Amino acid sequence: MRPAAALVFGALAALPVQALEISPARVSVPARPAHAELWLTNPDGATWSGQARLYRWEQAGDQEQLVPATDLAVSPARLEIAPGRRQRVRVVRVVRLGAVPDAVQHGYRLVISPDPGAGVARYSLPVFVEPDRPGVPLPRLQVGTDGSPSAPRLRLYNDGDGHAHLADLVFVDAHGRRHPLIEGLAGYVLPRSARSWDLPLRPDGYAGGQFRARLNESAEAPLSTVIAPAPGSGL
Repeated sequence: MRPAAALVFGALAALPVQALEISPARVSVPARPAHAELWLTNPDGATWSGQARLYRWEQAGDQEQLVPATDLAVSPARLEIAPGRRQRVRVVRVVRLGAVPDAVQHGYRLVISPDPGAGVARYSLPVFVEPDRPGVPLPRLQVGTDGSPSAPRLRLYNDGDGHAHLADLVFVDAHGRRHPLIEGLAGYVLPRSARSWDLPLRPDGYAGGQFRARLNESAEAPLSTVIAPAPGSGL
């Protein structure tokens, strides 16, 4: 059973219009030095007050959850940003003596929340802690379809060491016709995790075609060129 403090990631999906400018929008914490920084800018005419918290980001059974982090810290955690000013925020890896180096990338979310009653936006930024080894961690995905014939689903499993960021998902049928499935961000698949998406019904059952998407902000490519087909998927 998960801790009572665990937060369901979906609760952060529908957020109000932003009030802060945040750069970068995604944070990567290297193994050495074990910290990264981002900048928060307040373009409004009133002081922005709130706090920053870090959560471990987990995916299991198509559910995304945020669990309070114990191996990553944010400084400062309390934020007061005057009008027109900016604040540097550092994300620091907590390195414990004798800890075994991580072999894979770990995902977190940095949640920046205004004080109660402020009536402005909450933010949830992806944070990735890189493994302590040479090379860039890469995703290694398996693609397949599952579900019933009346409710097909696209399923991706990431057996790689790095996350997969998918955008602009389309299906190209056997005749070369494009059928958009998800415009813009489709979602993330974290290392050693799986995600699936509902698919519209098709008479061909998605046979003879291919799924295409932009992976980790690269140009669009057939998923079959970067994703190993799952056994028996026919894709």
